[in-house]
Amino acid sequence: MRLSISAAGIASAQGSLTQSFNSTSLRKPATWPWPVNGWATSPVCRPAVGVDRTLRGIPRWQRLARLALVDCFGSEIPNADAATPIFIGSCNGAADGIDEADWRKSFDTTRMLEGTPWAGKCLPMFSSSCNSGLHALYAATKALEAGAKEAVVLAVDILSRINQSNFESLRVLSESPGTPWQQNSSGFILGEAAVALRITATSQTGMYPEFAGPELTNTINEVDGPRRVLRKLSPTRSAIILGQGTGSSTRDKHELAAFQTMIANSVPVSTPLLHFGHTLGASGLLSMALAVMAQREARFPLSLVMPATTTRDGRPLLSNADELRKDETILLTSGALDGSFAAAVIGRSREQENTQARTSAAEVWQQPKRPGPLMHPTLKQVAADATAQRPNLTRPPDLLVVRLDEPLTPPASAWFGERLLPSAVLEITPGFISQLIAQCWGFTGPALCMVGATDADANTWALIPSCESLGLRVARIDVKGTGENREIIWNV
Repeated sequence: MRLSISAAGIASAQGSLTQSFNSTSLRKPATWPWPVNGWATSPVCRPAVGVDRTLRGIPRWQRLARLALVDCFGSEIPNADAATPIFIGSCNGAADGIDEADWRKSFDTTRMLEGTPWAGKCLPMFSSSCNSGLHALYAATKALEAGAKEAVVLAVDILSRINQSNFESLRVLSESPGTPWQQNSSGFILGEAAVALRITATSQTGMYPEFAGPELTNTINEVDGPRRVLRKLSPTRSAIILGQGTGSSTRDKHELAAFQTMIANSVPVSTPLLHFGHTLGASGLLSMALAVMAQREARFPLSLVMPATTTRDGRPLLSNADELRKDETILLTSGALDGSFAAAVIGRSREQENTQARTSAAEVWQQPKRPGPLMHPTLKQVAADATAQRPNLTRPPDLLVVRLDEPLTPPASAWFGERLLPSAVLEITPGFISQLIAQCWGFTGPALCMVGATDADANTWALIPSCESLGLRVARIDVKGTGENREIIWNV
C-alpha cells in the first residue's frame, strides 16, 4: 500500500499554498495585534493573510481552519457523514488569554469545528508541541493502514496573547527574524498557520505525491533520537532537508549534528520558519504542504529561499529557487521543546521502495532518564508511578498514548505576577506528559498525547482501535478529571 497526498491547503503569513509558492515578493512581519508590554523581546509576528486582526481565540482558530480547508478542497470538502475521518493537531488549541477556564476548553472540537462538515463532533486533538500536526498525521496513516480509503489531517495554531507571553517567558523569541542555523541564532518570531492535507491509500503509483512516515521518537538523547528516525527513513536521494532551525545555538547544533551523520553534506537545508514565523503545531505539516507543491511544480518557492549561503557547520542553505528533479525526495524533520522528534519523506525513489520493511524493526528499551524537578502535582504523581508501571516486556510496546480529559492547568505556585514560570509553561503543554512517561521508561518509540474525547466518542477511525487491528501493542494512560490532582489509569 502506498500513501499519497491528493490535496493540500494552507492559511499562513504568506497566504494560501498557491500564493506562498508563486509569489515573487514575500510579506514582511507585522506588529502584534494587541499592546505589547515593555518586557517583550520580539516586537513583531507573522499573522495569517485574510484573518481579521481583531479576531481572538475560537473565532480566529475557526477562520484559519476554514481558509486551509477551502484552499485544500475548494467546494469539494468531504462530507463527514460519508465517514471521511479527520485528525486534528494543535499545540495550544484555541486559547487566547491566560484565563484558566479558557485554557481548559481550548481543545473542545465541538466548538472549534463550527462551519466545517465535522461541526459538533467530539474528537480528540493530538497535542505534542511543535509536532502536533505530524502526530495527527501518524494517527491518520494508521487509520489508512487499517482500512480507511482516505483521511483529512488538519493542524492549526493561532497567534494569541497566551502564546506570546509564554514564549517570552521561555526566552526563545528573537528581536527580529534572522537566518536560521547561524552561530548567532537567538530564537524565532511567532507566526500562525492552518494546514489541511487529504491523504489516500492506493496500490497505484504516480497519481499524487507519495510520502513515507512520519517516523516518531523521543529524544532521550538529543542526537541519537533524530539519528534513529533518519536511519529508518533512509532518505538517500533527498534534494533538500526542511528542518526547524528555531535556535537557540544548542538546539541548532543538535539538529545539524543529526543531519551531519546521516545525510550527505552536499544536501541543502531550509525551513519555512524564516518567512512564515514559527507556526508551532502546524509547522511540520506546513513543511509537508510546501514539499508537496514543490514535487508537483518540480521547483522550490521563494518562500523557502534563505538569505545566507551556509549553516554554521558549512552545510549549504537553499539560496535560490532551484528546479527539483522528479526522482528526488524531500526530507522534513521537526524537533519540539517537549523532547519529541518526527521526520517524513515526500516523494518515492528506488531506495525507498523497502522503507516499510525497514521501519517495522522493533524498538529496544533505553536507559530511563530521571526527570528534573516538577511543579504540577499530577506530573509528580505520574513520575512517581511510572517506574513501577513500565511494562514488564523484553521489548517496548509499539505505541504509547496518553489521553487527557482536559489540559493540565497551572497550580497557584506556577505564577510570577501575571506571567507563568518557564517550567510551568512546558508542563501544561499537553505533550509534556507523554514525553515524561517515555523518559521515565526509556521508551524511544511513538509517544502521543490526545486531549478531549474518548476513543469511543471518536468513531471507528480512532487511533487505538486502528493500531490494535494492525496487531500493534499500545500502552495507554488515561488522565481523568480536572484540577491539580487527577486520576491516572495505567493500561499497560
